[in-house]
Amino acid sequence: MSETDGTDQTLQAARRRTRAGMIAAMALVLSFAAGATDAFAFLQLGGVFTANMTGNFVLAGLTSRPDFAEVLLGASVAVLLFSVGTFLAFRFTRLVTAPERTTPEAPQHRLVLVLGGAVVAQSCVLIGWIVSSDHRTMPVVCVLIALSTLAMAGQTAVARRIERSGVTTTFVTGTLTSLMQNLADGVVDHQLIRIGAIVLLVAGALSGSLLTGVDPVFGAALPLVPSIVGLVLLRLAPSATTGQEAR
Repeated sequence: MSETDGTDQTLQAARRRTRAGMIAAMALVLSFAAGATDAFAFLQLGGVFTANMTGNFVLAGLTSRPDFAEVLLGASVAVLLFSVGTFLAFRFTRLVTAPERTTPEAPQHRLVLVLGGAVVAQSCVLIGWIVSSDHRTMPVVCVLIALSTLAMAGQTAVARRIERSGVTTTFVTGTLTSLMQNLADGVVDHQLIRIGAIVLLVAGALSGSLLTGVDPVFGAALPLVPSIVGLVLLRLAPSATTGQEAR
């Protein structure tokens, strides 16, 4: 092996480590965003979730809950839009195999576009909440639920495409299951990021709840901050397919 080949391999290894670190950081901040989003949605958008679809399926069965019809409508909108949103995001970011790689990867620029779209949707939730303050009817709430859910769907699809540690940024059950399975099997890989994702999702929910109590506008704005940070991290991460920075 020539000195040039050795240098290239060292640089490629460094890029892979850099990418892995930035993707892990992205997953953590997006977990915080999901917790904050669900806190605002549950407290201000009719008591439903826009990230945790398991919760919505449970809510659909709680017929004795006050305002059940409105809750069922909101939960149905969330589940429908999450399903459609994740399907479209996964289709748009379908895996391809580059000539220099044997493992298929999602195109970096498409991942960035999907996560960018999620940030736009989050921004629309904030704007919609502000401008609808005097006439926030159920149809308006459903639109806000739809936009928030689409943001979480895009975020979920991107994280699932590129995060290899078993972290699911919008619901904790999958992450907790992966954590417990590996602990039972004696596998220690990725445990810190899994624990971090769980802690940050709870921290996001707590922060979102506290800020919403101060002013709902703050609760609507909070998820934007980690979502933008996650987008920047993804945009700057070295590409998995070219070994160069994303374009």
